[in-house]
Amino acid sequence: EHEKEILQRCLQNNQTFDADAPCLKIWHQNDLASRIGRGRYFVFPFFELDKLTQLEVHHLNSTDELFVTSEWGKRILIDNGVTKHITVAPLGVDMDIFQSPLKIKIENPNYIFMHIGKWERRKSHDFLIQAFNLAFDVNDNVELWLMPYNPFLNQQQEAHWISLAQNCKLASKIKIFNRVDTQYQLAEFIYHTDCGVFLSRAEGWNNEIIETMALNKPIIATNYSAHTEYCTKDNSYLVDITETEPAFDDKWFKGEGNWAKLDKDQLDQTIFHMRSVYSNNIKTNPNGLETAKKYNWTNTAQIISSQIFKTDYHANTKKKRRRK
Repeated sequence: EHEKEILQRCLQNNQTFDADAPCLKIWHQNDLASRIGRGRYFVFPFFELDKLTQLEVHHLNSTDELFVTSEWGKRILIDNGVTKHITVAPLGVDMDIFQSPLKIKIENPNYIFMHIGKWERRKSHDFLIQAFNLAFDVNDNVELWLMPYNPFLNQQQEAHWISLAQNCKLASKIKIFNRVDTQYQLAEFIYHTDCGVFLSRAEGWNNEIIETMALNKPIIATNYSAHTEYCTKDNSYLVDITETEPAFDDKWFKGEGNWAKLDKDQLDQTIFHMRSVYSNNIKTNPNGLETAKKYNWTNTAQIISSQIFKTDYHANTKKKRRRK
């Protein structure tokens, strides 16, 4: 109810906005021409690749200042010719939600790996399923839980991804879950698993990783792109990336930029990490939990607000002088 009231107030304020107030737009970097009012224009884009088009650079340079989630993202903008001031504002996790629920955990004899992220090549479900099949056999007490709902896929496209899980050697050990309605339900889903595996080829942040850390779970993740802001060798089992390749999935990415190349070396690293956490029954991640505590939404809001209001903006409440 509290969040609902905040949204309602925001919508009401939108009807009678102060034209001189700063404007913050959280949106794609290729569509920044429209904004509210005439105050300073701040933009917070999310992107996954290492190359920007001329159109994207033009739109980004049409702003006054920019926010990005990571130092990786800041470097990408600068390398592509963005000249505006850039502030790194890492996203956060709500530790009041992503904590162990006050209920008894149902013991499962199997070690449960899990991944949260919509079906798409960028999220690397193809690679994850391949690694899981090579790391284990039917006699191992393991499961792989996926929460991969993607509203942008048609029935045929979704069937392709589901077939990868259903037609593999360990199909009986892979479970596909529907999307949940609340963050509380997502936290409970994570709570009932043992290890998060996020082998993304590229990310603009990937909040599911840090939410999994908040629930004290070990992490296996690619050592590439925006989540390197908080995924380190101290809190994650990293899969090192040695090469990039043109990003192509025939839907969202058409080769305009590059993402991590997942090859035999990365497959071997992933198999080693999965076998290691399973064989050693590693189910906690104290360093990851401490990392999650540092990344909270209050910190994100403070970074953004301090930058936006550093010029001592005051709402325009003074009465205009009458013309003589």
